[in-house]
Amino acid sequence: SRYGDDIVALIGPDGIGKSTVGDFFARQAAQDQIVARARASLLTTPTQLLEEMFKAFVLDFPPHGSIADLKAALQNYFKAVQKQGRSVVLVVDDAHELGDDAFSLLVRLALTENADDAFHLLLLGEPQLHDMLDYTCPLKKGSSQFTRLQLPPLTVDETRNYLHYRLSNVSVDQNDEAQPFPFSKNQVEKIHKLADGIPGRINTQAQLLLESPQGIIAQFLPLLSKGIGRNFPRHFPRRYAVAAVGLLAVLLIAFMSGESEEEVADATRTVSLPIPLPSVVNTTPLDSITERSDLGAAGSVANVQEANTAELDVTSPFTSLPVPTVAPSVIASSAGAVSVLENADAIEPASTTASASANTQAGQRSRILALPTTQFTLQLMGASSRTNVEEFVRKQASSSVYWYETRNNGRPWFVIIHGAYASRGEAQSAVAGLPGELSKLEPWIRPLNAVQAEVRAQN
Repeated sequence: SRYGDDIVALIGPDGIGKSTVGDFFARQAAQDQIVARARASLLTTPTQLLEEMFKAFVLDFPPHGSIADLKAALQNYFKAVQKQGRSVVLVVDDAHELGDDAFSLLVRLALTENADDAFHLLLLGEPQLHDMLDYTCPLKKGSSQFTRLQLPPLTVDETRNYLHYRLSNVSVDQNDEAQPFPFSKNQVEKIHKLADGIPGRINTQAQLLLESPQGIIAQFLPLLSKGIGRNFPRHFPRRYAVAAVGLLAVLLIAFMSGESEEEVADATRTVSLPIPLPSVVNTTPLDSITERSDLGAAGSVANVQEANTAELDVTSPFTSLPVPTVAPSVIASSAGAVSVLENADAIEPASTTASASANTQAGQRSRILALPTTQFTLQLMGASSRTNVEEFVRKQASSSVYWYETRNNGRPWFVIIHGAYASRGEAQSAVAGLPGELSKLEPWIRPLNAVQAEVRAQN
């Protein structure tokens, strides 16, 4: 980011620690570079992306400027910073969600329109980001102009150390005595396997296990043993006391196991924890950084994201980087219970399964072909990333949004359309009434018979 002219891409699945490493990088780079943060979205148009960059770099945004004027203003700013012996870095979270137009704009700013190397780009995203870069970045002397850094999952030993770290922070933050580690070797291995070694998923699996009857017993047995040693009369045989504890444990397990299957299923979907697992909060003020409003990796586990669930300052994939020292005072407060994501192993209701089936490519194709041929629809956008398009349509499930695959310059291209309207005039009127984020787009009206022809041709 200081001396290279490549785009740097930090890639890994949701919850692996991308945003945490991004936070660490921003704190270090801010010493001699101007660092700004931006968050990507499939709905972000090129103009909106440039506006976001103006805000990130604390520049006045000219509301009526053209894209060329906005780019020129940013490039002048980059050159002015470079004359001061510094450079500019933009960190883009969830870069894999960017639509093709906005993504291409970023690539041009970082590569083809960056003659003095005054602007550097760090992209944080999921695995499909690599394909987007490979598709968009021009070659230079036969080589790609981006550097990919892959965050690997934790090993079993790293998972155990991570759980120790999180639980010890709870004790430090609450001024509690050091509590015994509540997980056995087999339980740690189970957590690691279910979570695939991904820190954000480790949080969820550990929480579920702590809330289970076995987890509760494991927490209370050491406390009962201490109480027996201090409070039972000396003449009372210790073996009787131990037997009493064992009986209590059996009764508690039997009581908690007596719930109906439906109650157990509900309990595993949303639970509250007696021992919350906090996240590390970045308390270093960075005037040059625009923080994500919904960043899950650096906030409390109370807002477990897709994305970004609570993540760990993990340096195993970057052995050359020092581990930042985190004082106990910066550990997030764990007052209150922690909400947990739905249990991935729970059986989905039939309605959810039907909805998922409708969102497959075959399901979308059937829905589009069932629309009246003589009517019109609104084409919202197109993108080269099928994953992004599927996720966008899933989020817009309450609207009449569909997607289909076609070809653009011989490559797969995924188109999103909205609604079916009896006339072109009715479709034109519907543009002004598009709900929520869809109102930011500039759709164009297409006859449904033309769309259906593309769907059949691709099939």
